[in-house]
Amino acid sequence: MVERNGGKAPVASKRLSSLRLRVLFLICLIAVPLSVERLLTLLADRREQIRTIEHNVRDLARHATLAQLEGLTRARTVLDVVSLQSQRLLNDPDACIPFATRLANEVAGIQGVFIATPEGDVVCAHAPLAMGVNVADRPFFKEALAADDMLITELFASGLSGRNSVFLLRAERNAGGGAIAVAGVILDLQWLSRIAAGSAVESGVVVDVVGEGGAVLVRYPTQTEIVEHRFPDHPLTRAITATDEGVVATIGYDGKERIFAFNRFEGLDLRVVVGMETARVLAPIDRKILTTAFGYFAALAGFLLVSWFAAERIVITPIARLTRSVAAVGRGEADHVKDNDVAEFAPLVRAFNEMARRLSQRNSELRTMNGRLASLARTDGLTGLANRRTFDVQFSQDWVRARGDGASLTLVMLDVDHFKAFNDARGHLSGDEALRAVARMLSAAAAGTTHLVARYGGEEFIVLMTGADLAAGLAFAEDVRRLLSEVAIAHPAAPRRRLTASFGVASIVPTADDSPDTLVAAADTALYEAKRSGRDKVVAHAERNPGEATGTFR
Repeated sequence: MVERNGGKAPVASKRLSSLRLRVLFLICLIAVPLSVERLLTLLADRREQIRTIEHNVRDLARHATLAQLEGLTRARTVLDVVSLQSQRLLNDPDACIPFATRLANEVAGIQGVFIATPEGDVVCAHAPLAMGVNVADRPFFKEALAADDMLITELFASGLSGRNSVFLLRAERNAGGGAIAVAGVILDLQWLSRIAAGSAVESGVVVDVVGEGGAVLVRYPTQTEIVEHRFPDHPLTRAITATDEGVVATIGYDGKERIFAFNRFEGLDLRVVVGMETARVLAPIDRKILTTAFGYFAALAGFLLVSWFAAERIVITPIARLTRSVAAVGRGEADHVKDNDVAEFAPLVRAFNEMARRLSQRNSELRTMNGRLASLARTDGLTGLANRRTFDVQFSQDWVRARGDGASLTLVMLDVDHFKAFNDARGHLSGDEALRAVARMLSAAAAGTTHLVARYGGEEFIVLMTGADLAAGLAFAEDVRRLLSEVAIAHPAAPRRRLTASFGVASIVPTADDSPDTLVAAADTALYEAKRSGRDKVVAHAERNPGEATGTFR
């Protein structure tokens, strides 16, 4: 649309506002919800698949736990037997050693048996090398003496065999609670690993037996970089140690994303963890989702493409003809909009033609107004002189020319004396009239010259005299001061009882090392000196010898 004030009509620049996309949007309102509904159904199937996987993994973890529990139960039973007979066996080493050896050789799931005194001396053991060894300084022995029940140690390297080992320990106590012996059973980790292998009945399933501190005691399938290593800060370790049992989807010790189910052995800091690789079990449903999505959106894209071309021929082409005709009128290439034989567009064509006639008339008026506005932008509204912006532009241009020609520039800066007191005494309307009177005197003094007279701000004025020297600037300032004195505008609050002004004059021949601000500052300094020395005076900037600086003030 065209604004009533004659401004330009806003032009639609975004494709989202095009008619083609609006037609396609209407089509998408129907097609997209159908596609989304199908995809949501597939995503629901995927979630159901995940729930099924979690249920299966939980069952596998339960079976694996039961399988491992069989071996651990044997080990605990052996520990119970040895612990209950520990006092008798300590008193009969000849019978104890064959007994411990037979247990280590015949009971599946254990690797060895030993009995130690409360002082840590191993008196009975399946291995001759362990006989007579003192383990009082070992952390596991101290923990066993302090524990009230059976405990399982962390994974550690045995000092005798050099192999990683895990002990089940129990301190046998007398009626008074004092320790009389410490019995220990060494778990057979390889046997536990074989049980784990039998539990992994499905392809892609991993089984871990994890001890205290994230130590992986058993791993199937075996991976040397994982089994018998500790992972205390691993996400899987944190997840399985937070509760006794559960299901969690996280990264496994091998770095692969899996769904894990885990169970803790009652009374032991030991967990069986079964994991199923997420990517493998979800691959079929993910492929189905991608295939369905691709098929739906490919069909939608084809339908939208056909709709695009149909809309182009039926709707867009007539509109485009109307648009070109209107644009030709806007560029002045035509004086009316052509009819395009579409009945619905006839009222619009008539409206455009009437608008074109009015716009032509308004454009003529706007050109006149723009000329007036341009003039107002360059002048001060109160005094009719050039404003500060006009002065700054002219000063910059004249500075560059004077620097190239080696010509001089002179500034005359004046400030009405005691102007605030004048406003307070006679009112602001009289103050405005006084400023207009000063402006008239400046204009009269500059008549017939190329000097630029401008209002610099408030009661301050400035005159730019291009090509004039300091003497010409002083003479100009004196003329204005004299004219202001002759007019004798009454100023009740001034010492002389009339309106006066102070003048500062500075002149320079610009060089490449000088700045326009240098000359303005010099004139301002001279004006300040005129104010300081009594007002109603003309003061030139202090003269500088020609060879003292790059620029020459005169």
